Amino acid sequence: MKTGDIIFTQLGSATNAISAVTEGYKGARVNHVGIIIENELGKFVLEAFPPEVRLTNINIFIKRSWDEFKNPRYIISRLKPEYNHMIEKALDYGLSQRNIPYDHRYLPDQAALYCSELLVDMFKHANEGDYFFKESPMSFRDTETGEIHEYWIRHYRDYFGMPVPEGEAGSNPGDMSKDERIHIYDVVGNISGYKP
Repeated sequence: MKTGDIIFTQLGSATNAISAVTEGYKGARVNHVGIIIENELGKFVLEAFPPEVRLTNINIFIKRSWDEFKNPRYIISRLKPEYNHMIEKALDYGLSQRNIPYDHRYLPDQAALYCSELLVDMFKHANEGDYFFKESPMSFRDTETGEIHEYWIRHYRDYFGMPVPEGEAGSNPGDMSKDERIHIYDVVGNISGYKP
């Protein structure tokens, strides 16, 4: 891993509320994403993870992805060479977002950020204000049943007094992992749904 690599993980099981409604690279049920930063102190991941945007030691980041047997589960990717010129500017912007609260509403505003939204914003900034990782209509529908997942109905109703924002613009780690401008170079562990 090196600075600028994008790392996708599976936190919890395939029935996790995010995993249940998204599908990533080769079916992988990834539900979190961050970007690697290496410095004199070691390797870190810049991420939006409750309660805020922060730098997390890579070992702690990977430990969160452990399965029930304490084996890590993650996918590591790298921008294709023609896009490497954006990494430094994206990271500078991302680091300036540290301490911004985590967005539990998963809406694309700037008051708070969720994991893939942070990367969308970073690369939009590096791409002179044009989207690099595209936003698309979000779906909160269970990929198995086609119905809006019960967790999301309760989440939005109980915490925010609002309906599920089905179809609103947004992003998720699964879609990002399928972007053709990144190269997946390693898949580690038993990620739910992944079919090599």
